[in-house]
Amino acid sequence: MRMLHFVDAAGTDEIFVNSDQIRAIQITSATNINVYFPSQDPAVTANDKVALTCTSGKTDEVALKLSELMVATNIGGASVLTVVADTAPFGDVGTVAYTAGS
Repeated sequence: MRMLHFVDAAGTDEIFVNSDQIRAIQITSATNINVYFPSQDPAVTANDKVALTCTSGKTDEVALKLSELMVATNIGGASVLTVVADTAPFGDVGTVAYTAGS
């Protein structure tokens, strides 16, 4: 199992998600990617979402890098992949925002 740790650059918006729970990674524009997973609240039927705002034209590259690292068998011996805005290898991600039941 691999955990995904999404962190906004300010460090004020964070969530850990089991990578097995990711339902979809959707590129919605030249600057936006949505990562969907089941709601953390059992009373909510809509998926939760992490929205990544990226450098214009870099969404394909960021989504592919995220996908590759999600399924990698070993990332420096770690089982947690951390996606921090404005931090390598996700330097093209400007913001990370978690929304419950979107």
